[in-house]
Amino acid sequence: MSFNSGKTFKEMFEAAAEVAGEHWGILEEPAEQVFEVERDALRELASEWMCSGLNDKELDAKLEQLHKRFNSAIAQQVEVEPELLERVVQSAFNVYWEALMKAL
Repeated sequence: MSFNSGKTFKEMFEAAAEVAGEHWGILEEPAEQVFEVERDALRELASEWMCSGLNDKELDAKLEQLHKRFNSAIAQQVEVEPELLERVVQSAFNVYWEALMKAL
């Protein structure tokens, strides 16, 4: 099975929207911008992990870096509770992780 980046990114965005709930109105545009900026990094990470034998520890470290970049980029654009932003970003990364596992 292969990693379907388009489907995964769409599902990540939907998961973030669902968790954000009523706050999605202020988070949608910044989240969309971050997804666009980081799309290649997410795609490259999936490829690197599946093709080059990136170990789990290295994958976790790179995911953590991306997670922080998502949080930071959105937080710079809008003012929301840090806990809410963390849940929103984490929901998107959960979808990404699940897609990576299915691609194996």
